[in-house]
Amino acid sequence: MNLKKLVKIAIKVIIVVITGYLIYDNYYLLLNKIEYIYSKYFETDIRQNLTDNIYRKKENYEYLKINENTTIKNIEDAKNFLYTFLDAGWNEYTVKCDPDYLSCINDVKKMVENNTYLTDLSNFVHPFNTFNNVNTSFSSTGRITIKKDPRYTKEQIRKINEKVNEIYDKNYDSSKNVRQNIKIFHDYIINNTKYDSNNKTGLSDINSSTAYGVLLEGNGICSGYADAMSLFLEKMKVKNYRISSDTHVWNLVYVEGKWLHVDLTWDDPITIDKTDLLSDKYFLIDTNTLKNNSDTEHLFNDDIYIEAK
Repeated sequence: MNLKKLVKIAIKVIIVVITGYLIYDNYYLLLNKIEYIYSKYFETDIRQNLTDNIYRKKENYEYLKINENTTIKNIEDAKNFLYTFLDAGWNEYTVKCDPDYLSCINDVKKMVENNTYLTDLSNFVHPFNTFNNVNTSFSSTGRITIKKDPRYTKEQIRKINEKVNEIYDKNYDSSKNVRQNIKIFHDYIINNTKYDSNNKTGLSDINSSTAYGVLLEGNGICSGYADAMSLFLEKMKVKNYRISSDTHVWNLVYVEGKWLHVDLTWDDPITIDKTDLLSDKYFLIDTNTLKNNSDTEHLFNDDIYIEAK
């Protein structure tokens, strides 16, 4: 065997040894790289245990649609994945960004860091599936995992449900139509609730911003009134969601083929002498009527609350 062949063989042996050494020495690095490539480009299904709670509405609206795909491909998918997570009442949900959706993580970060935006999304879900806080984590492979701190505790939900059932059984009148029965619960809530003026100053130590404060403690502000009304609308199987401006929350209700506004807070005015009043000025009115009332509290974003246009 001549020297030239020996050199070629030696070079091949050296290459094999070096390659083997590199593979052995960087075994976990290579595995992680392979896993990264697979997760980002080839994984089609993110397996997770998801159980809907009983308060899921699963409604599609003009602005929001249910989307249970675990790969999000555009900003609409990103918005709808957040809505779907809230609506379903899941404790944790993971999705992945499509590799071609380059701004995916930045878009989702902007959404979850904007509390007003998240509140607008949660207005479309059952009150018991709303949140106090939302926490989100992001991975280098484009995975997004979202968790929430529920607004209502399990014990609060149990007590509220007991109270709703009690009020409903005593007051619902099957001989009346939907509009008349909505008025019954509209009047009940107002007649049994005082507006909590201290809440806006930060001095209130009660739950007036929730249905618990309205139904169990007899004190409320606009979000509490709206949540309480929503619970009775859900009980009657009337399609509805909450609608909000920068400073106020009320209900939008689909009844008799129309979307109409109901605002219990403004139908329960605060008087100088503390006299209790019951009004129906904001009971099932259309948007034109609402706008003609010329106040500054009902200026809503009709790009979001499209049914209310």
